Amino acid sequence: MVSLGRHISLWKKDERLKALAQARPIFRSPLFDIRILPKQDEIARIIVVTPKKVGSAPYRNLLKRRSRSIFYQEKMYQSAFDWVIFFRPSQAAILDYKNLHEKLVELFHINN
Repeated sequence: MVSLGRHISLWKKDERLKALAQARPIFRSPLFDIRILPKQDEIARIIVVTPKKVGSAPYRNLLKRRSRSIFYQEKMYQSAFDWVIFFRPSQAAILDYKNLHEKLVELFHINN
């Protein structure tokens, strides 16, 4: 059995491609885009997309870890939607944990 923390970002390839195609945008900024779609599983899950132009591999991984951590800590997995976050290459380097946390929590409460 996969733990809840791991399950929130666990997708099969065909599920991930379908989710990326069907997700509808709810927020756009110079830093990132957020899209949602009705959840496909018993809990809501998250996909974090970070292009190589965002930064080095350690920095891209940091953004992914932070996003998944916020999703888990704020219990966004209880949402009615799966979430897709696309980080934008030009401005993501200035994004810190506090700003990311505030924006994700704000959007979560608006959409639930």
